[in-house]
Amino acid sequence: MRRIILFNILMTLILVSCGVPQADLDKLKEENDKLKKEIAECQLTPSQILEQAQEYHDALDYIRSKERLEVLLDKYPNSSETKKGKSLLKKVKKEILQAEKALNKDELTEKNNSKEYQKAIAKMRKKYDAVNEVTWYSDKSSIQVNTKSYFQIYIGKKDNRKPWLGFSINYFTKKDWLFVQRIEIDVDGKIYDVEEDTPGEFNSKEESGGKREWIDRVVKQLEMPMIKAIASGKKVKITYFGKEDVDSRIVSKAEKKSMKNVLAAFDLLRELH
Repeated sequence: MRRIILFNILMTLILVSCGVPQADLDKLKEENDKLKKEIAECQLTPSQILEQAQEYHDALDYIRSKERLEVLLDKYPNSSETKKGKSLLKKVKKEILQAEKALNKDELTEKNNSKEYQKAIAKMRKKYDAVNEVTWYSDKSSIQVNTKSYFQIYIGKKDNRKPWLGFSINYFTKKDWLFVQRIEIDVDGKIYDVEEDTPGEFNSKEESGGKREWIDRVVKQLEMPMIKAIASGKKVKITYFGKEDVDSRIVSKAEKKSMKNVLAAFDLLRELH
């Protein structure tokens, strides 16, 4: 298969020099990328596939977790990881049914509410945590990978409880560890500080060839003015203070728009409870 990829690359170079239409080049590139993915998939070990399934499960992506586990059982039926995989698959299938039931119930509620409510909720991505029985709402435009720095807010909701707001500040770099101690947010000249409430709230992990540091917690009432200010601010700068170094970036318009969408949905969800 490696020879096929090399052949495709060679053909691409030849076609470029011959002035072949861009559409043909795009098609060849797509086929080449597909072959690369197939090779990468073939090279995965049972432990790597199980790890992928567990990561999807932890991210509440039960469908992808199930798909990975089925691949594990099909390709490596006699591996030691398969025993763990079978146990997790049984759990995942149960959680898929629980999630479908909960989300269907939410959809019925949404249809019976105002157009304003339906419009706000339509902008949300929903995930159901079957273990904790929580429906999580995040903006559909929000960043879904951990290999980018971001500031996001999200909503948590359980039956018979008022929804709550959470925030997540993610810092990603391919340079040295920053070991974030605190975060300073400058909103049009007004300074807000984000620090640990309890030791260990700042997390760290090596991920995708880089270093990820983040804090994720429920928004306290005293922090609501900060959240609203960031969402509506003209220029918002986040500064990460580490043990020995400092880094900063500007919060994007897309991040602020995403926060506004979540705040609108949050207000409407609270009106129902």
